[in-house]
Amino acid sequence: MLFAAAAERGRALASRWRGLRPSFWCVLGHTDTCLLPGISSAGLSEELRPLTPAADAEVVLLGAPRCLPQLPSNPLGAPGPAGITCAALRLAGIEANFVGAGLRVWPQTPCIRASDVPGGLIDLGTAVSDAWQLFETGLQLGREIGAKADYLVLGESVPGGTTTALAVLLALGYDAEGRVSGSMPGNAHVLKTRVARAALDAAGLMTGDGLRDPLRAVSRVGDPMQPLAAGMAIGAECDVLLAGGSQMVAVAALVTALGARLDHVAVGTTRWVIDDPSADVVGLIQDVSPDLPLLAANLDFSTSGHAGLADYERFLVKEGVGAGGACIAALLATGCSLAELHSAIDAAYDRLLGRLTTCDPADTRRR
Repeated sequence: MLFAAAAERGRALASRWRGLRPSFWCVLGHTDTCLLPGISSAGLSEELRPLTPAADAEVVLLGAPRCLPQLPSNPLGAPGPAGITCAALRLAGIEANFVGAGLRVWPQTPCIRASDVPGGLIDLGTAVSDAWQLFETGLQLGREIGAKADYLVLGESVPGGTTTALAVLLALGYDAEGRVSGSMPGNAHVLKTRVARAALDAAGLMTGDGLRDPLRAVSRVGDPMQPLAAGMAIGAECDVLLAGGSQMVAVAALVTALGARLDHVAVGTTRWVIDDPSADVVGLIQDVSPDLPLLAANLDFSTSGHAGLADYERFLVKEGVGAGGACIAALLATGCSLAELHSAIDAAYDRLLGRLTTCDPADTRRR
């Protein structure tokens, strides 16, 4: 089976997209929340975590990171998902595009600069000062993309973003505590809940208060990716696949809170997100909209030649950089089998990890 999850509307969209090559975009964002110890595993350490989005773009576009001496990885050893995205898009001949929102470090690749204002620490209650401008930028960009695309696959790379997703979901009135997924086993629910609740307290928000002014709620407790991606999804007059897990559920919730329809939108992710025993992303999607289609690429790395990829089966990493959506698009565009996609992913990590272990790290930093 290509998809581990595909309800009726999801299957209908998959049928409509078969043979098409979408426009793939990934929003790179920063929130200082990622600097909190233990909040994220999207990077080897808190100090290196702000470089992860830039390195992800470099891996997808260049085949190797430039701002880091090695592939962004989980501290427990699992390599980051950028290689999955790279392999899937190259298999299908789909071009990757990136737009940055408030990055601390910018990639050495083409990347639209939507904002230079980094996202703040949410438990101070001042998270995204330019949320309104980011939303308007997203609307315009979405209109431009949608006018030319068969459909849009929209991913994200935001370390710490599942915590800001939790805070926004709470602000919009959803019972999301203990239900978001993340880059580590167990998902650090106690810490994420404590930070999200502190953010709402600092912003003077009760659960559900954000419905009165959703962008203000994002400006207080969210991250820069959320208003930009919501604007892109609303502005695009084509089908949109929100490529991610909990973070894209929060984007879908923001779209509905802003009064926009979701009838052209679906969520696309990986099997590990929907099977995560310590989360309930499927239930959160149903809470946002019972009719919101969900597709999950049925990836299985249990027999991968890379021990780090096999660790995905222990629910390390799971998703990011639009990996699930990229795989869904590749499967539909090419008609290839899961076995062929798995082979392409293994080959990508052969090249990535081989290149990174044989080159001089100092030379990598100089390029």
